[in-house]
Amino acid sequence: MKKIILFIMICPYFLIGQVANVNFFFIKDGKEEEYLKLEKIWSEYHKQMIAEKKMFGWSLFKIESTSGNADDAPDYMTLDRYESIDAMNSLWDSFSIDKFKKLVRKKLSGKMSPKEIKKILESNPKRLSHTYTVELTDQTLPSIEIEVGEVLTIDAMVQRVDDYEKYESNWAKPIFQNNVDEGNVKWWGFTKIINRNNQALDEITHFTWRVPVKGRKMDFRSEKNQAMFGGDFTFGKIVELVGESRDILGKGKLKLIMSEN
Repeated sequence: MKKIILFIMICPYFLIGQVANVNFFFIKDGKEEEYLKLEKIWSEYHKQMIAEKKMFGWSLFKIESTSGNADDAPDYMTLDRYESIDAMNSLWDSFSIDKFKKLVRKKLSGKMSPKEIKKILESNPKRLSHTYTVELTDQTLPSIEIEVGEVLTIDAMVQRVDDYEKYESNWAKPIFQNNVDEGNVKWWGFTKIINRNNQALDEITHFTWRVPVKGRKMDFRSEKNQAMFGGDFTFGKIVELVGESRDILGKGKLKLIMSEN
């Protein structure tokens, strides 16, 4: 089974501060097949950019469930991963649609006719896209691999106080690290949004990410976690402060269905 090292810890040299484009796509009714064919074509381009070291990973997730109204939720999410914001800008500043078409026709020669490629590229299956450029600010260790078919969960956070990020790094991270060490969770990450497109939601400021372990549950208020923060009483008081530091605008459960790295 094909594997992808999660974008937040893509390889041992991936460092705090590297970036990814998080693209949430809303697909037109009856256009899902066309959309997946379109992503398959684009995956050839991403594969080439990875080979040229202009990207270091791309992945496609199907959104299986969200905390909000299903009719208002996106259908798919892609992650485009880059060494830096400069590397990302350099790739897209030099992008040419003619070069792109020439590349994918060459890559798909014998697999898909130019006529079919043209038809798919012109199919326009997306009705809306929310794109966020995020920067990694914290994570648990070690690096992990997520396999096609595995699940990723994401929370969209709205910062309410200036020191919100400190709560995630100094409180949430140690709790998740304990759960990683005990085999309850594979990985946790925290990203801040540094840019977004015009269609994206303005309220969201950060995302938290988690890769669960099948058959295991997160142990949030374990004795070990409470002891780190002075016991049950102080732990509870910190929980209250954390709750006041941010709102959770929405939650999503996603399954990895395609990847290049």
